[in-house]
Amino acid sequence: MAIGVLAVGLMAIAGSVIYSTRMEGRAGRATQALHYANQLLDLSKLYNLPKIAPLNDLPGDRRPIDAPPFTQDIYANDIFKRNITMTWVNSSATDYRNELYQVDVTVYWYERSKEESLHVTGLHRAP
Repeated sequence: MAIGVLAVGLMAIAGSVIYSTRMEGRAGRATQALHYANQLLDLSKLYNLPKIAPLNDLPGDRRPIDAPPFTQDIYANDIFKRNITMTWVNSSATDYRNELYQVDVTVYWYERSKEESLHVTGLHRAP
């Protein structure tokens, strides 16, 4: 009977170890996705892309993380894909938000055959 109780306890511990290892990997990929999303947002602002050459991927598009115009700035990674949209907040010349753009970056990856995503939104005031 003691061996049976011990076996059940060891199985529970093994299950916990497996689950925590999976969650650690998932958290690592989510952190990496957040890094990519912030990097894409910052580069978009740095190059003033919303005003000069706005990117407007279709909702279903999954482009490589290093797709143009970021080929030289971001290392290629086959695990992550991106979708970027840039929209003008207000086109009225008398509105103080006239030069304000919203930049939406979504990074996608697969986790156990299921698509995961992380979305970051930022505002950019064009110079």
